[in-house]
This record gives sequence, C-alpha cells and structure tokens, in this order.
Amino acid sequence: MLLKKLRQMMNRRTFLAAAVSAAMLTGCAVGPDYNRPYVPVPKDYRHVRGEETDVNLLKARWWTEYHDPNLDFFVSKAIANNRTLQQTMANVERAAAALTTARANLFPQLNYSGDLGKSKASLNTPTGAAMGDKPIKSYEVLATASWEIDLWGKIRRQTESAQASLRATEAAHRAAISSVIGSVISTYLSILMTEEQYKIAEETAESYHKTYQLFLLRFNHGNVSEMEVAQAWSQWESAMVQIPQIRQNRTELKNSLSILTGVPVEDFPKPKALDELDVPDVVAGIPSQLLEERPDVIQAEEQLKAANADIGAAKALYFPSISLSGGLGFSSDQLRELFKGPSKVWQYAGNISGPIFHWGAVTAGVRSAEAQQKALLAAYQLAVSTAFADVDNALSRRQNVIEELRSKRSLVMSLEDYSRLANAQYQGGYTGYFTVLQAEQSLLPQQISLAEVKSRALNSVAQIYQALGGGWIDQALIEEQQAIREIEEAEKLKKQSPAANQAEPAPKPVDGEPVKLDTAKQQ
Repeated sequence: MLLKKLRQMMNRRTFLAAAVSAAMLTGCAVGPDYNRPYVPVPKDYRHVRGEETDVNLLKARWWTEYHDPNLDFFVSKAIANNRTLQQTMANVERAAAALTTARANLFPQLNYSGDLGKSKASLNTPTGAAMGDKPIKSYEVLATASWEIDLWGKIRRQTESAQASLRATEAAHRAAISSVIGSVISTYLSILMTEEQYKIAEETAESYHKTYQLFLLRFNHGNVSEMEVAQAWSQWESAMVQIPQIRQNRTELKNSLSILTGVPVEDFPKPKALDELDVPDVVAGIPSQLLEERPDVIQAEEQLKAANADIGAAKALYFPSISLSGGLGFSSDQLRELFKGPSKVWQYAGNISGPIFHWGAVTAGVRSAEAQQKALLAAYQLAVSTAFADVDNALSRRQNVIEELRSKRSLVMSLEDYSRLANAQYQGGYTGYFTVLQAEQSLLPQQISLAEVKSRALNSVAQIYQALGGGWIDQALIEEQQAIREIEEAEKLKKQSPAANQAEPAPKPVDGEPVKLDTAKQQ
C-alpha cells in the first residue's frame, strides 16, 4: 500500500527528473582532456635478421612450439595456481568496485527511513500543559532522494580516473601473466641445463675415477710414476668438485619452479634433454604496435589518463557544488491513520556551496594533481623507451647467442678431438700423461658451459615474445578464467558433498611423460 501511494506521488516527477539529469550529465567538465603524448617510434627494429614479421604469431600460445608437454603442463599450472597472479587479479576486482562506487555518484541516491516514538512533555511547558499526562506518539515513514548535480564535471572526472585506473590494473595483471610465464620457461630451461651439466660432471668424474684406479694399480706394479698418479687423482677431484654446486643449483631451481606453478617437486615429471626441444619461430613484430601490445606501456598510459582526469576533479573544487534533496512519505500520531491521505508529508530543498577562502588548499590540490600528471608523463615516456630497448636487446641477444652456440659447439668438438688424440698418443708412448690431463681438463668446463649456452639460446625466444607482448597474453587470460571457473565449481562440489571429496593421492609421474592432473580436483 505504501509503495503504491509513493509510486503515484512520484510518477509526476519522474520525467522532469530524467530530463534534468540528461541535461546536467552533458554539461561541461573542467580540466584538460587527454591526448596521447608524442613519443618517437622507430620504423624498424635494428636487429632484425630473418625473423618472421607475421604479427599473428604474437596471438598464439607460442611456448607449445617447444614441443615439450612437460613445459606446457608447468605453464598451465602456473596460470592456474600462481600467487602473484591471484594478487593482481584481486587488485583488478578492487579497481572494478572502485569504478562502480565513483560512477554511482552520477545518479540520485534513494533511501528510506522509518520512525516511531512515544514521549511525554513537561507539564511546565505549554505543550505539556495542553496535553496533560497524555503521552505523545509519532509514526513516520519516508522515502528520500539526494543528488549532487555534476555541473562542473567533478564526478565525471572522478569516474574517468577510476575507469583509467581499472584499465591500468588490468594491464598490470596482464604484465604479471607475461612475467610469470617468462619465469616458468626460463626456470624450466635452467633445470634442463643443470640436469645436463650434472650428467656430464657425474659421467666425467666416474671416468676419471676409473683412470685414477688404473694408474694406482700401474703404480703398484712400477709402470707409472707417483706424479702421474697424483695427476690422475687431481683430475678426478677437479670433476667431483663441480657436482655439489650443480646439484644445489638444480635444487634451488626446482623449488623456484614449484613456487611459480604450485606443483610439489616430488610430482615433477622426468625432464627432457635440451637437445630434444624444438625452437619456436621468432617474430620481430612492428614497432608502431608495441604501444598497444606491451602491458606495462598500456599500464603507464592508463595511469597517465587517470592523473589527467584527477586534474579536472581538483579544478572542479573551485566552483560551487549544487545538490538537490527531497522526501516523500507519511507521518501520524496514530498508526491506523499513518497511510491515509491527510498523513502525507513531503519536502524538497536545494543547496549550493562553494569555497571563499581555504588558505590555498584548493590551489594546492590542483598543483598536486598537475605534479602527479607530470611524474606519470615521464613514467610513460620511460616505459615506452624501455619497451623499445627491451625488444631491441632481445632480438640482439637472440642473434648473438646463436653465434655463441655455434662457436661453443665447434670448440667442444675440437676439444673432444684434442682429448682423443692426446689419449691415443699417450697410449702409444709418444707423450706424457700431462698432455692428456691438459686436454681433458680443458674439455669438461666447456661441456658444462655448452649446456648453459643451449639453455640461453632456447630462452632467448621467450624473451623476444615477452618483450613484444601481444595477443598470446589474452590466450593465457582465457586459460586463467577457465581455471578460475573450475576452481569455483570444485569448491561448490566440496561444500555440497564433503565426504565425497576426500583428498586423493597425487598421481605419480611416468618417465618421459608429463603429469596429467584433474585441475578441478587439484585446486
């Protein structure tokens, strides 16, 4: 009944309010409108030599081109489980809520209130003397509305700032995804490197130990000198001393990958060898598109947009604030009479207020906003310069590491030949064991170094894609959203039937194959 009467009373005012709203919302907005600052964009990257220029490659899940299911598994688990991504995703949700709050101020705020009371006035007052000992009762129901008219654009600038802040936070989340995927790939390739280095060092140490045992036996029979035994012993120890550090590096890298992906180290699948991985196609990209593809550049520009809008919001405080308020309802001293016609009450009011003298506070607010905009302009220009430098460095690094890998392979092959020929001459009695020792001690560190260069060569492709940004981050976002939905569905199932969702033992990895886990169950 109350709602019906209120609706009847307010219908006549609805059209007028809507018309006034439309007029005010199209009013002026003080402060500067945003224009993208000029930044010099190179026509081409300097270190492009045979790379693909098809930008569609930037929209694909390029890491799958390594053709390593284990790597694909770790990347997917990082997208679903990484704590940094969960933090940045929560920041996006918070920024979206802040935008809703800012935008809500553009529209009238509707409220309701109800009041009932009973009181007795003093008999020594005119009211109390008139009422005698009879108590005064009151019942009131009101619907109220208030609206700040955004004549100078303060609220619109605040909303514009909140929108830009939301886009900046979304870009920060995309940058975090790019960083996490890059870290997973780099860490995984480093693990493969340490596996190869450990295998080389262990096999070499075992071979040197056999040589030492042989020399010790020959020394006991008087066939070699004590110095040659000492040389063989030092050779074996020089190989053994490498193993603990390589083993420690491998442990630290595996723990890092576990933190990135949320996969326990004991559930890691057996890794492939570095030489078993393929090399993804390398794309150079187009310089002019970098401003639209790099998430950190997008984040810097959106922060600049927000600061630009904040100047307008600060300048709007120079001008008066105009607001309207009104109330409509019923009031009576008898409950049974509350919703009858004579109990109807209403009120409306307008308010205008503005600054006269605030001791420079408004001006200081404007100057603060302008200084923030200058700082973020410099930050944007720095982000753009850094982005182009990152791409140029990544392309250059790729070219140089390929040349380094080619030279390193050639060096290792030549040292292997040197070692083979030195052993042959020693067995034939044409040279002493010192020549063999010198050849083999030169070979081992270069073999270990070769594994490191191979890892860097494979990772250089990932660094190019990470420097360029692009649609591949959107592909990861889609995968992340799917993982979030699966987690939510799993949580619902757990709440519905706790007994049916007991923790299951994690599946054991099969040699040479990735662990295939049910994402919903593992989350």
